[in-house]
Amino acid sequence: MPGNARGAGRAAGSVWFYGFIKAVLFIAYKIFFRFRCYGSENIPGPDDPRGVILAANHASFLDPPLIGISSERRVTFLAKNYLFKAFFVGSILRGIGSFPIKTGANDFKTIRGLIRLLEAGRCLLVFPEGTRSPDGQFREPEGGVGFLAAKSRAVVVPVYIRGSFEAFPKGARFFRCHPIEIRFGKAFVPVLEKETAGEGADPYLAVSQSIMEAIKKLAVESSPRE
Repeated sequence: MPGNARGAGRAAGSVWFYGFIKAVLFIAYKIFFRFRCYGSENIPGPDDPRGVILAANHASFLDPPLIGISSERRVTFLAKNYLFKAFFVGSILRGIGSFPIKTGANDFKTIRGLIRLLEAGRCLLVFPEGTRSPDGQFREPEGGVGFLAAKSRAVVVPVYIRGSFEAFPKGARFFRCHPIEIRFGKAFVPVLEKETAGEGADPYLAVSQSIMEAIKKLAVESSPRE
């Protein structure tokens, strides 16, 4: 696993390649999923020096690209380190500036690298639930996003995605042409309050839960009205 400086370098990628992939995927998502985007103006713009965490629910492999094409600000994606070993997938991940993370272990070098990226003003996509939902329903959040937000003091933008599970659920071999909607909520800086987390409770998990509640609120606001 790379150290902090090397990790930041590997997360740089190519600006033109990122733009090319984004344009191709934008067209594909419009054609196959008729995707609609709301509230993208809530993401601090490219000229804003603050680090940003886009915190979204996760039910499909379609989610990361969807967030990337919906954001004016360039997004740094996190990808399992073994994916970088495959020539085709690895080349794309490196080209768009993805950041490699280990699986099944607490990798403090990775965590420090992510914090430094945020402190440098990067925009990271993080899924509070940690992995894809097997049934499309919300899962309990993990403490990782709360830790990153508290330590980096980054701005958090809650994100809710509707329809990606129906289009390409976990375990499916092929996607379906199903409408997908993404909604960005108001940006905020979570507060780490150890005294209000409860005796013996994990304060970082409490931050993650507050972020997850913001995502759930977006789900209610985006419920179909027809």
